[in-house]
Amino acid sequence: MSPFFIVIRNLLLTVLIEGALVLVFVRKKETVYHSVLVNMLTNPLVNLFLLLWASFVPLPEIPYYYLATAFLEIAAVATEWMLYYKMGDFGIKKAFFASFLLNAASFSFGFLIG
Repeated sequence: MSPFFIVIRNLLLTVLIEGALVLVFVRKKETVYHSVLVNMLTNPLVNLFLLLWASFVPLPEIPYYYLATAFLEIAAVATEWMLYYKMGDFGIKKAFFASFLLNAASFSFGFLIG
């Protein structure tokens, strides 16, 4: 599969999973819209970097790939945390927990499927 389709597929899955969770737990369409926007910013960047990493780093360096994944996911959580807070969807603490839980859910689902 081409890198373009991998990035688009991952973005769509993330938007669907996180958007559905926001809709179920927050029940505000505006927050679902914000979820889509923040994921359109962070998800492609994370996936593009990981695809580049995987194409340049030899296979025995897999622990570094997981370290890079962890670093990028932490950066995505931090970025989305601030964006949710700045957009007024949540207070500072709730924005962190929302960002963390939403990213954990979408990452876990992606890890399970593969």
